[in-house]
Amino acid sequence: MTNNTDSATGYVTDVAYLPGYYPLMEPATLQYAASLHGIPSITSSSNFRYLELGCGFGKTLLALAAANPDADFVGVDFLKEHADYVASESQKSELNNLSVYCVDFAELPKDIGVFDFITLHGVFSWVSADLQKRICQIIRDHLAPNGLALVSYNCMPGWSSLLPVRTLIRYFASKSKGDSVSRVRSALQSVHALQKADIPLFQTNPHAAQLIKKILEADPHYVAHEYLNDDWTAFEAAEVHHFFSNDDIFFSGRLPIHHNFWHLCAQQCFAEQFLGADPDELEFLKDHHANIMFRWDIFSRHRQGSLSAHKRIQSLDNIYFRVASPSLTLPHKVTFGAITAGIDGSPHAELLALMDKKSWTLSMLLEHPSLSQFSPEVIVEAIDTGVALQLFRVDAGAVVISNNNLESIAPNELFIPLLFNRLALKQDNISNEQVVLASPCTHSGYTMGDLHAFVLQKLIDHGSENIELRIADHLIASDKHLRESGSGRKITDRAELVHATKEICGNFMTTVIPELLEHRIIVNKNT
Repeated sequence: MTNNTDSATGYVTDVAYLPGYYPLMEPATLQYAASLHGIPSITSSSNFRYLELGCGFGKTLLALAAANPDADFVGVDFLKEHADYVASESQKSELNNLSVYCVDFAELPKDIGVFDFITLHGVFSWVSADLQKRICQIIRDHLAPNGLALVSYNCMPGWSSLLPVRTLIRYFASKSKGDSVSRVRSALQSVHALQKADIPLFQTNPHAAQLIKKILEADPHYVAHEYLNDDWTAFEAAEVHHFFSNDDIFFSGRLPIHHNFWHLCAQQCFAEQFLGADPDELEFLKDHHANIMFRWDIFSRHRQGSLSAHKRIQSLDNIYFRVASPSLTLPHKVTFGAITAGIDGSPHAELLALMDKKSWTLSMLLEHPSLSQFSPEVIVEAIDTGVALQLFRVDAGAVVISNNNLESIAPNELFIPLLFNRLALKQDNISNEQVVLASPCTHSGYTMGDLHAFVLQKLIDHGSENIELRIADHLIASDKHLRESGSGRKITDRAELVHATKEICGNFMTTVIPELLEHRIIVNKNT
């Protein structure tokens, strides 16, 4: 491993970070969000290049590589444990379109080429100012002309009332011994004692007290990486935007999608504050109205503008839209902090009737007879509203609702085509963790709990007969426990456990299996 001293100094390196899949890093989501600000997208939905800086254990990178075999993926991480894991999993899954570099950002090969997408999550706020400059340089040197970069970071004003908590954790950790996890556990005990004593700091700062509760429930590996790094910055958004604009890289949108609309961040009575505001002012106002503490910002080589409805439709011709969940109906309401917004009536009723059966591009929707009474502008605005309010979701490929009669499909007729997915399901340990699979249809990741993953593997390997007995016995043998819904009581009685696993398996067959078939994560060999 090649390390630059400046990079390792002050950064938590003695314990690994947590693995996780982050849907906001999917290319289709980035393209769609940028289009809201008039940013053109790449022309191909399949043949693109994707670079992740600080890829960690690479759960997102690996799943995207498996789901996009025609694209090229590169991961960079200077922690050997992270890079070795990504390389090993890539080799096992025969992902010839993924390579990983165990280097400091400054040592990234200059001939690595240009990328349509450059992403970094959990990096920018936690590294030194010198490394932040290097990140900007990498994006400047390696972002394609119509490429998009995603940078996440801690921000103000959300962190303003929480900074004392970080200061206390770092102080007590500095007085403790052991690795970073041991020290953060010890520090949390001390901070929790102060919070329970209701010292004035927590009396006058209830948000800080609430944060203590969340931190105590979090994985200590996450807490160590979030709070113990020497270099840690909560930025004002304008600081980061100006940082990049010095290299002719411009702010081009943000995630989650609803953050691109001021009226989903602030009350309507404050509309005058947003009239005539420039992009930096808009972001400043939205962040303060919503008290944002973490941002996912998109950057490109283009300044923000506007695209006509027809240009948006052309720009997003490789993006598909579908209902976010089969259970969603109108009227539909969602709450973001203090803001509640809703959707009802036309044209969302007509769109929902079409989109609960399959995925559609904007151009396909415009051609459908049931929408002929609506102008392109009305349809595009309705889709944007539906995505922002989580009625619709964005994909890089089409999903068609399965017409399979599940009762007529024998388990031995089911098959998992992707080696990546078959390996991800080969596990006997159930510890309430996330299993990440790759969807060949949406060209993105698909997550499920490891208990559901275990059910799927047992179903395909040995059929459905007595599956609840087999799973219950496995849980008992491995000293794992299910908990009763509501009370949280551990289920230890075998008969009660069998009953609980039977319900889980029944729900799995009626809800999860159809989704897996729609995503072609599993296929029926006979169709």
